[in-house]
Amino acid sequence: MKPSSLSFLALALASTVLTALPASKPANAQELQRGETVLERRRPEVEQLGVRAGSFRILPRLETGATYESNVFATENNTKDDFIWVVQPRVDVRSDFNNHAVNFSAAGNIGRYFDFTSENYADYRVQADGRYDISRDSSISALVFNRRDHEGRSDPDIQTAPGTSRFAEPVNYFTSGGDLAYNQRFNRLRFRLSGLAHYTSYQDAELTTGVKESQEDRDRWDYATTGRVGYEFMEGYEAFVQGTYSWTRYRLTPDFGGVNRDSDGYEVVGGLSTDLTGLITGEFYAGYLNKKYDDPTLKDFSGLAIGGRLNWAVTQLTTITGSISRQVRETTFALGGQQASSYNRTVFALGADHELLRTLLLNARAQWRQDDFNGVDRTDNVYTLGAGASYQLNRYLYLNGGYTYEKRNSNLSGFDYSDNLVYLRIGGQL
Repeated sequence: MKPSSLSFLALALASTVLTALPASKPANAQELQRGETVLERRRPEVEQLGVRAGSFRILPRLETGATYESNVFATENNTKDDFIWVVQPRVDVRSDFNNHAVNFSAAGNIGRYFDFTSENYADYRVQADGRYDISRDSSISALVFNRRDHEGRSDPDIQTAPGTSRFAEPVNYFTSGGDLAYNQRFNRLRFRLSGLAHYTSYQDAELTTGVKESQEDRDRWDYATTGRVGYEFMEGYEAFVQGTYSWTRYRLTPDFGGVNRDSDGYEVVGGLSTDLTGLITGEFYAGYLNKKYDDPTLKDFSGLAIGGRLNWAVTQLTTITGSISRQVRETTFALGGQQASSYNRTVFALGADHELLRTLLLNARAQWRQDDFNGVDRTDNVYTLGAGASYQLNRYLYLNGGYTYEKRNSNLSGFDYSDNLVYLRIGGQL
């Protein structure tokens, strides 16, 4: 499955299914709050009740159904289609203290292919986070997590030659780590200092030749520290500057190919955050991004840093969202004996959510993504379109379904593909 396409549509639908209301209620019974979207609006009549345990609420949920995929291996020619049975359990534990907060969540994403069982996957995520309120204007927050993911067949590292892959199965990997942040406010001045440490490790993967190949030279630590200062110069407008220093350290240096992939980088940006009476909220920033590699054979990167998000409450029943981001990502892709150091991923996404009925919510998504590789001549443009709907049967049961189309255009011959995904699921919650 393609995480870049199906997951971002499914995420919207997963939020949608928890927010439908009975048809007997008027459409404007619950007004949107400042900065709130149609998907985030509270709907007490059907919101998940969960199980009370002291000052905590335990919220279990299970979703299952079938997905049809028209191009399982993301190939330009000789495409193969299949059905996948998907099971997605989840449980959240949330505190409701007057001050401070402690939360826990665990979720699974299990897929079983009807024909191509080599593509089966079993991903999961567990996370604990909390916030300590030092005072009304200052707090400390922390998060620790562990997750298992797999590289989809459209991942840039999977295809190594036009239309082919040397892997007979998806490559599984684990990521664990933590984030820590301190927030402080002085009247109109806001300050935030944060840091993270994440470790990623890859499992051995079976090749098309039938042998297992170690992926441990891809194991790495990613570190970053960020400082941000913002000033609310008028009501609803905050100007800010933000700086990030990051560094990556691989467990094996050099790797199996004799390359040292360790790197250091920084990003300096300035931006504007806005809240116009709650109708339009978001922020936008731009600046400079630099990443330098220890190995002189790897190409360094420097260029534009850009990012932002926007929520627009067009009406009480319709919300439009948009986002843009650019980041430098690790890769092991090589072309003609030349090793790519990284690739710049630029993403622009636009979405619309509409409450047609109190029990029926519709959504649509469009996304453009460009992966521009550093050190080799490869540029991929990926276009994704999706639409979906959610229907609330009652407080405990819901249905959701959707369609996603994804197409990649690459300057390299044999790397193009198009894919169609259609899915229908039923979910239950307490």
